[in-house]
Amino acid sequence: MKEDAEDKKYDKLLKELNYYKQTYEELELIMDATFDQITITDGKGVLLKVSNNCKEIFGVSENEMLGKTVYSLSKKGVFSPSITAEVLKRKDKTTIIQETASGKRLLVTGAPVLNDQGEITKVVNISKDITEFERVKKQLEETEYLLEWYRDEIKRNEVKDKDIVVGNSNIMKSILELIDHICNMDTTVILLGETGVGKSFIAKTIHKMGKMRTQPFVQINCGAIPENLIESELFGYVEGAFTGAVKKGKKGLLEAAGKGTIFLDEIGELPVQMQVKLLHVLQERQAYRIGGTEPFDIKARIISATNKDLKELIKEGKFREDLYYRLNIVPIYIPALRERREDIPIFLNYFLAKFNQKYNLSKQISLNAYKTLSAYNWPGNIRELENTVERLVVTSNKGVIEESHISETIANLPKFVYDIDESMSLKMATEEFEKQILLKSMEKYKTTRKVAEVLKIDQSTVVKKMKKLRLEDSNDDVLHGF
Repeated sequence: MKEDAEDKKYDKLLKELNYYKQTYEELELIMDATFDQITITDGKGVLLKVSNNCKEIFGVSENEMLGKTVYSLSKKGVFSPSITAEVLKRKDKTTIIQETASGKRLLVTGAPVLNDQGEITKVVNISKDITEFERVKKQLEETEYLLEWYRDEIKRNEVKDKDIVVGNSNIMKSILELIDHICNMDTTVILLGETGVGKSFIAKTIHKMGKMRTQPFVQINCGAIPENLIESELFGYVEGAFTGAVKKGKKGLLEAAGKGTIFLDEIGELPVQMQVKLLHVLQERQAYRIGGTEPFDIKARIISATNKDLKELIKEGKFREDLYYRLNIVPIYIPALRERREDIPIFLNYFLAKFNQKYNLSKQISLNAYKTLSAYNWPGNIRELENTVERLVVTSNKGVIEESHISETIANLPKFVYDIDESMSLKMATEEFEKQILLKSMEKYKTTRKVAEVLKIDQSTVVKKMKKLRLEDSNDDVLHGF
């Protein structure tokens, strides 16, 4: 029995080692295949990995750089200034112009990879040779996109099951700053936004960041409790209050929350007669059990949430105006996922790691699949994204989830991708149109030479664009999918 347990433990460890080895080899292959110079350091500026073209770029070999600090290499004149030193100093993504010992001028963008404590564990840098300066602007755009890809890949391989995953967009950073400011204040908060944007998640975040984190978090879905039961569920009752009441009575959810947090989800569904009693709770911070004569104190923070327009409900007579103003002390609007697309890769990585662990798999998502998922409108927001990732992980029969798997999973994806609507920028629409022309041309004419002839462009231009799409065939005339 003990030997079997040891064998299982060994097999699990071996599987993990093989997974990380495969991940490292894939990352190394990507680094060596790209035209850009990529360097990775640890949180102290020690070089861990450089691309194999470092001799040409920096004038020194890979062995002369690995294991050395960026400070010593900069002092020797291998490069100046050091992008890693700037990132460690600013603790944020940075772009500079760098000169190297080989006489190259580089446009370098560096970004930190942070752990759960906000400490820098790695710095990823991508450098483009801009000795030929006329293409600097376009190179910067491509560099930043690739940088985000590499940083997300590293973060995905390090990600663990966290309690708080909110996002990295400016608007979500602002929301987190507000939460950090109010989390220890006993003030009423209302969360607004579409279904699936993560309102309950934000409510739990407020709870976990505040001093009440060790106290109960009581979530009440106002639309899920039958109208004839909601009063007893919220306020509780005393012995003999009504037929069927349990002996000695029962605490309600408001009382059970203690000094923790009461989260009233779907507050717009609360019956009007209960709105009067909730208003009393907010004003007096006291309530009565059904049939009781002695009030109990409400010590918990109250957070509410809705996906409805409460002002419209007020006009329709379905929501009390005085209750609205009592709830609306600190309103926080949670934007839809399509309004903060830069957060999509973060959630993709989180859910991918979550379901890989759940199903004991090691699926990955290709770069093109990332682009497709980031371009989708996500009408169901984070909830839809989570369900989609789980479905992709479970149903895809390959180790890498490609665009084709996504189109099979999301029924209306082709319409969104091929049509232009108000959610698509001109750049996004142009790139998508160009991509479809190239794909259809390659499907029809088979070779880049013929495609170039038909489209009246240079063959080298076709090859370069197809490389960007990560397509390739066995004759090296078309580039395979990544």
